[in-house]
Amino acid sequence: MSRPRFGAQRLVRPDVSRAQRLLFRIMGVGDPAHYLHSRLLKRALDAIDGVRPRHILDAGCGAGDYSFYLAARYPMAEVLGVDIDEEAIRRNRETARHLGIANVRFEVANLAVTKFPEQFDLVISIDVLEHIVEQETALRTLRSALRPGGTAFLHIPTVRERPVPFSRWLTGFHEWAAEEHLAKERTADEFASCVRASGLQVTSTTRTFGYFTGELATSLFALPFKNTRRNRVFQVLLMPICRLLARADSLNLQQTRYAVAVLAKKPPAPAA
Repeated sequence: MSRPRFGAQRLVRPDVSRAQRLLFRIMGVGDPAHYLHSRLLKRALDAIDGVRPRHILDAGCGAGDYSFYLAARYPMAEVLGVDIDEEAIRRNRETARHLGIANVRFEVANLAVTKFPEQFDLVISIDVLEHIVEQETALRTLRSALRPGGTAFLHIPTVRERPVPFSRWLTGFHEWAAEEHLAKERTADEFASCVRASGLQVTSTTRTFGYFTGELATSLFALPFKNTRRNRVFQVLLMPICRLLARADSLNLQQTRYAVAVLAKKPPAPAA
């Protein structure tokens, strides 16, 4: 098992500028929320380090960062990344062909409709289920995709216990979230209960994105929300501060948290 750099495929994508590639070489993934997600995934994979998955599903793969990372970390595994965004799937396929990565493929799929074969040892879904109205159906889909004894890693934002930092200045970001986050908002306990109701056994729940750490980093980075040259420069200047805050999230310095990571298993098949 290798230890690849998360997001490394960005260095060859034609839609990534030279400046962005240079910044990635220095900082890695700049978005603090995405960076924190990658740390949480790596920690979950380390927790199941004895498991060597051969078939992996990235449910809601988006730009493909997790799929490419998993394909590099587990070179003997076959990774399937699925997403409802056809353009994202097309770009991911082009990137995989350009890099000559044979153990990852990408398909268009709707988690509330698509039925997957019961073949995956590992299923991940990171900040995807909040976008699906039929969240319980999607969870059952993911459970059905797992082999008996397989592992699922899920991450999702939860009900906000208090307004996020700088909330009054994040109107654009809040409007985007209101349009995109279609599922019913749930507390961490409620989401864990939904995971159990889908037929999975929850092995651990971890509250993430603390008010003064991960969530503060995310809010700072979202202040220059509009995609303008000036705002991109502002975000670059904010990256070192946001990185430190994101790394501090695992220290559990405060109780107010805005998301949850769930590690779960599909029960083994009953003995014959």
